[in-house]
Amino acid sequence: MLNRILAIDVGTQSLRACLLDRNLVTLEREQVSYTPQARGKNFVEIEAGVLWNAFVEACRQLRMAKEAQAISFSTLCPSLLPMDGDGNPLWPIILHLDRRSHRQALWALEQVGEERFLRISGNLPIPGGISLTSLLWIRENQPSIYNRKDTIFGHAVTFFMRRLTGRFLIDPSNASFTGIYDTVGYTDWDDGLLRDLKIPREKLPQVVRSLTVVGDLDKTVATSIGVPAGIPVVIGANDTTCAAVGAGVTEPGRLMNTTGTTEIMVLCLDQPLAGKNHLLRTHAYPNRWLAMRIVGAGGGSVEWFRRNFCQEMTREFFYNEYLSSVLSGSARPEVRFHPYLTGDRHRIRQKRASFTQISLSATREDFLLALLYGIVSFQSGILREWQKKVPLDHHIYHVGGGASEAYTKYKQKLLKNFQFIPLGETAIKGAAQLGFEALAGR
Repeated sequence: MLNRILAIDVGTQSLRACLLDRNLVTLEREQVSYTPQARGKNFVEIEAGVLWNAFVEACRQLRMAKEAQAISFSTLCPSLLPMDGDGNPLWPIILHLDRRSHRQALWALEQVGEERFLRISGNLPIPGGISLTSLLWIRENQPSIYNRKDTIFGHAVTFFMRRLTGRFLIDPSNASFTGIYDTVGYTDWDDGLLRDLKIPREKLPQVVRSLTVVGDLDKTVATSIGVPAGIPVVIGANDTTCAAVGAGVTEPGRLMNTTGTTEIMVLCLDQPLAGKNHLLRTHAYPNRWLAMRIVGAGGGSVEWFRRNFCQEMTREFFYNEYLSSVLSGSARPEVRFHPYLTGDRHRIRQKRASFTQISLSATREDFLLALLYGIVSFQSGILREWQKKVPLDHHIYHVGGGASEAYTKYKQKLLKNFQFIPLGETAIKGAAQLGFEALAGR
């Protein structure tokens, strides 16, 4: 009986490799950090090789790696990457924080139309947030890459699946954030969108469901990471979807709030619900979808504040003591913050963050509290909209690396009609659960 699975969580700033048992208990955990590269105002990338090296290093550090009987993935998304026919990267991964492709987004919207994008893909072509626009940027600015006969455009998960199993693949939760997948129908790449946007289908990976054993682990890769060769590989899902699985947010009306580099309010649905004020993706399970309200730089905004305005503090002191102290005070500051440090993931028009209602009496603590209040207020606004359309559970499961006790309590003060339930990090647990379920149905 399968009772050990290696779950990999590929995040924006770190990769975690964990060995879990059948009861989803973590037996061992290793983490390798890295830093995305920001260039100018709008470019945010990371080399695929950085993620790969972090994967190899984290796995090698696991003392129990040889006990792994399967491997399953949770991956950051969107994370556009063009590759050649052998799976070698042709350009850095363009991350969800990137906003370079504004002009390409407007062109795509003109070709397809807002109503049709929402009716099929469930999302508008948001620069960076929906990877179609990054693909179009490559086509326009790097034609030698786009025009290669063997170029394949995928996400980070595609890169890993190619290296581990030799196949170019993507799961529906990742495909949902490309803008050219039929998210509403939960089917496949949409031929009509591809035709209108002039994207050949052969430049895209095959879509397979999250509960798919996609192949056996390559022998050379197995040797490099210290696990048995030939163990089954499960594609899994994107990180937010895996977190929802791990938190038990799989029934309609259930809510999850994930706090990490990105801040996301998530609603589970049994019918697709598209709209301009949230994004839509498939769940890991058939007949389930996730509506998502996103602050592109949630924890990223807090880290920006720490780096620029609290340089005399250690990172540990800032997050463990100073932030808790600020959150324990007044819930609503006089200063206001508009949380668009990386733009608005729900609008094509470029937005910038700003502080307003500033007076001479404003302190550093007022600005930090305003930053957090602005993030929570932006997120909570969607709950009122969702309540008008579907029945909502009154529990909100608070997950992610930034879901500290102090931050959970602060959100609870602002959203008294809901009960926050802190669960910590659940993406790894969700990836492992999907792996066990896929292998059980094999």
